[in-house]
Amino acid sequence: MEEEILYKIILVGESGVGKSSILVRFTDNTFTPHFAPTLGVDFNVKTIRNKETGQTVKLQLWDTAGQERFKSITQTFYRGSHGVIVVYDVTDPKSFDRCKNWVEDINQNTQDGMIIILVGNKSDLTSQKKVSTEQGKALADTLNIKFLETSAKENFGVTQVFDLLVQDIEATMKNTEQVKERQMNLNDPTAQKKSCC
Repeated sequence: MEEEILYKIILVGESGVGKSSILVRFTDNTFTPHFAPTLGVDFNVKTIRNKETGQTVKLQLWDTAGQERFKSITQTFYRGSHGVIVVYDVTDPKSFDRCKNWVEDINQNTQDGMIIILVGNKSDLTSQKKVSTEQGKALADTLNIKFLETSAKENFGVTQVFDLLVQDIEATMKNTEQVKERQMNLNDPTAQKKSCC
């Protein structure tokens, strides 16, 4: 039986940006126009198959509250996570402006090299759009993270966000394992090739 891989992924961002909608679209392929705000943290699980390796990957998905009063709860959930999705609403510049704070918060509460993706949600609301795609890309470039736009309503870009996140997590894990292996070989004299003659 193949070993199941488990990745913990957290969604953060201001209240009302559509974190729950993205999660429900990804896990159940449904959309509900009116969500009650998440109180504290909501939890979901989705099993996917890695397209490249064919291996089964279980994603533990944590949907966090965007309200300030739940900030300390959110911080505790960063521990042990493999990736974070920072969501803003493309029709709400305030939610976009707060993304930098969310990323700083993530960097303060996680280990170096955390995989973070910036996501501009509600891209279907083109006539109400106040944060351009270029602004989203520019912020992501400044923060040295990846960027995608999504519409949970139209099911646009949602799966790609999670696919990209899993690819980046696996690439990082592989690099970390290779570094550890090299370090072990350096520390183990029997692993080093003996010089001849």
